[in-house]
Amino acid sequence: MKGEVQHLANNERYRILIIKGETYIMDIERPFFKIIFPFFFWLLPNHVFKVEDKTTVERLKTEKMKKAGGSYLIFVTGFSYLGAMLLTPLMDYFNVPMSPLVNIALLVLALILVVLLYFIISHSRKKQLNDVVELEALPDNKIWIRPSSVGHFLNVFLSFLVLLSASVFIFLGYVETRNVMVLIIASLILFVFLLTNRKTVREGNTTVKVKE
Repeated sequence: MKGEVQHLANNERYRILIIKGETYIMDIERPFFKIIFPFFFWLLPNHVFKVEDKTTVERLKTEKMKKAGGSYLIFVTGFSYLGAMLLTPLMDYFNVPMSPLVNIALLVLALILVVLLYFIISHSRKKQLNDVVELEALPDNKIWIRPSSVGHFLNVFLSFLVLLSASVFIFLGYVETRNVMVLIIASLILFVFLLTNRKTVREGNTTVKVKE
């Protein structure tokens, strides 16, 4: 059957789904393995929570119209890119002599910090939604959702492939060169890679199947 996907205001963790006139909320960051492998959103059923209170539905839609989400992400991405370009001539100054053990320790620390940053932002998004409605108190169901088009699938697939490859390649470059700036760039790319799953359920019409 057909459904309509809408974004929440300033909250990319959740999606509003309109199916046969009924409103559902989907958490696209649960479980964690769907963040790393976004294709599981299309292969496995996803939990959705039914919002029956009309006031809550109108509040979600009204707040969506008042705010334009995602601008902070554009700003951070642009600022990071500009900073990396300006610091490129200084790359040689970041070649810090260190033992292999310290080199690996910094790599592990960078990975932990990236994941920690992601979950801090994710938790703040959950708290933001809970100010309007608590998902755990809503009746839940499961649905299968499909890519809205071949172009949509290719967009997610290429983003996943390019960002993952670039992240792994640059992390290996850091291990080889021990250049701290290379580690910072790799960490930024890894963080953007973790955002790929947000493309799997995009705004507009889509095909869904409700699990009975």
